Amino acid sequence: MPQYGPPFGENLQLTIGSTAANSAVVNTDMTNKDNDKKVEQKPLDSIGELFAALRACWVPPPKNEARHGMEYTIRFAFKRDGEIVAPPFVTYASHDVPAQVRDSYRDAVNAALTRCTPLHFSDPMAEAIVGRPIAIRFVDDRTNGEFKSGQ
Repeated sequence: MPQYGPPFGENLQLTIGSTAANSAVVNTDMTNKDNDKKVEQKPLDSIGELFAALRACWVPPPKNEARHGMEYTIRFAFKRDGEIVAPPFVTYASHDVPAQVRDSYRDAVNAALTRCTPLHFSDPMAEAIVGRPIAIRFVDDRTNGEFKSGQ
C-alpha cells in the first residue's frame, strides 16, 4: 500500500491583500503603554490563528509610496519561541516598479513582522510550526482612485 504524506505541502502559503481598511495604522503592539509590561495573549493554536495574526499586523505603505497591483513575496520560518529564524528571504517583487517603491514595501513588510513577533504558540502548535517554511504574498489591491495620480 502506498504511503501518503500529510494533506498539505511542507511550506505554508498565505496571501495578504492591501485594502483601504488596513491602510490605517493598527495598534498590534503587545505591550501595555502604561507600564510597559507584556500583555498576556492567548497562544496561537492553529494555522488559521497564525495566519489571522500575521494579517492583523500588516499595514501597507502610504498611498504616495505605493503602487496598485504591487506584489511582494517573502519566505521565512519560526523558532519554537515565536521568533523568526533568520531575516525573511524575498522570493518575488514586482519587477515593473521603481526600486523606491520596492523599498517601501520591504520596509512595510519588515515593520509588520517586527510588530507581530515574537508570536506566542501553544506547545503542539510550536512543535508543528517550528522550521516549516512560510511564504507570504502581499498584494496591493487598493483601487487606483486611492493612489495619487500618475501611478
